[in-house]
Amino acid sequence: MITKPFYLLLTFLLCGFLFSSLLHSAENNTDISLALERDIAEDSAFKDNLGRDTPRSSFTGFLMLSEKFDYKTAANFLDLRNLPHDVSKLGGEELARQLDFVIKRGMKIDVQQLSRKTAGQVVDGLPDYRDELGRIVTDEGEQVLLMQRVPGIDDNLIWKVANVSIAHIPTLYDFFSYPGWVEDIREYIPEDVGFLGVELFKWVIVIGVTLVAIPVFWLIGLLLSTLLTREQSPIRTAVRKLFTWPLILLAVTVVSGQLLKELGLGATAQAIIESKSVMTIVVVWILFSLIDLARAKRRANFIAMGRTDAAILGRPMANALKLLVVLAALLLWLHNTGIDITTLLAGLGIGGIALALALQKPIEDLLGAVSIYSQQPVITGDLCKYGDILGRIEEIGLRTTRIRTLNNTLVSIPNCIIAHGAIENYSAREKMLYHPELPLRYDTSGEQMRQVIQNIDKMARAHEQVIEKSVRIRFTAFALNSMTIKARIYVDTSDFSTYLSVVDDLNMGIMEIVQHAGAHFAQGAQTIMLENSAQQNV
Repeated sequence: MITKPFYLLLTFLLCGFLFSSLLHSAENNTDISLALERDIAEDSAFKDNLGRDTPRSSFTGFLMLSEKFDYKTAANFLDLRNLPHDVSKLGGEELARQLDFVIKRGMKIDVQQLSRKTAGQVVDGLPDYRDELGRIVTDEGEQVLLMQRVPGIDDNLIWKVANVSIAHIPTLYDFFSYPGWVEDIREYIPEDVGFLGVELFKWVIVIGVTLVAIPVFWLIGLLLSTLLTREQSPIRTAVRKLFTWPLILLAVTVVSGQLLKELGLGATAQAIIESKSVMTIVVVWILFSLIDLARAKRRANFIAMGRTDAAILGRPMANALKLLVVLAALLLWLHNTGIDITTLLAGLGIGGIALALALQKPIEDLLGAVSIYSQQPVITGDLCKYGDILGRIEEIGLRTTRIRTLNNTLVSIPNCIIAHGAIENYSAREKMLYHPELPLRYDTSGEQMRQVIQNIDKMARAHEQVIEKSVRIRFTAFALNSMTIKARIYVDTSDFSTYLSVVDDLNMGIMEIVQHAGAHFAQGAQTIMLENSAQQNV
């Protein structure tokens, strides 16, 4: 399991995404008038009191006022001259409200595309006094909204939404009107109250749909998790958590976000949606759950194979993957909020190289542990030999592998050395070789030699734990002080204790066979000479 402090850190980072996004958008809208004042071309000494000097500053001012539901002041950003009578009688405040409604419902707000110059766009195919504000698609085709430069105070020119576009606003308002049930809710809830520029009735609808969607998606997730896993499966709990928590939140987020877009979003809400803050948190949660699920499944497989120690590798690997997910999500979120991450990526690259150099040895050992667990040259409990070290594997850790020697001492070897070295695993043998050399004295006759060889072969083949086809007993050499018989016998076991028991039986049988044949095992030349001297003295 991942540690609680690590969970708290990740929760803090992920929640910081949404909070920072809201704060970033709020600051942008609060200070945007000051920022746009700096964007105004310096070739004009005139500064309009409402910031209508450029197409961008004028439209931004309208958006700021409409998000505060101050349509009376927002009407000052509309060119209300020479309008048709049926449009003019609606009044500036109502037209500002309807324009705000049409923009939220049918147009993507992107003030960055508007000109920062007092003269507007020069090469756009429009008259000098007009700039394109945006495009709205209706059943009759694409409708272009325009900004227009008109006389202001003391005949100074300012930018407003063009009257040719204002004339079409009532028609567009009727086209983008809500279905009857939405209009019914809208009538009973004040429209001049909201959050993030989104009217209160929209939040009521979204919250209501969310409250209905949550149990529906939860039941669907519960059913899917039941169908995809067996009742006794060790990963069923992890699968159920995945389908009944993060995936439900993902579905609810998609549905709620799409519903909000359909109802209409202001500039601030659109900026938050485009930053994908909530979606980033949900996707990170899903990836965390998938990592935990993969770790649980692999751990169950290791336990089924009897390798309970292999689960130790899952925790650091899972934590490392989660950290990479958080970093990637943070960079993606910063990019979505409009922040240039090029410098940050360069800094992370340099910092990553420095960190990799500082952690070179620990990383080598960790990769060595991965190699040992994946290739499985040895597992805990195996009898093995590495160099001059013979003993049983007691623990395979993240940094070192511990071997308990036959003398009961404990030797720790770095994993990177074991991963690149030659290690002999005795426990991996399917059968064990018994190959003694039997030196007989030179006074052994040929008949005695044949009798010894035949009886050892017969005795070995008769043993229940000896592989009969493997038995080879041969008179192989005339040595300096003896005649040598070599035996090559495979014992059908991989357990060292059982092997020693069979060896004991074979050794006792060979000794009795040699004695029964009247032969003798040879000793050193010096001992033989002493025996001959003793016989001559007698």
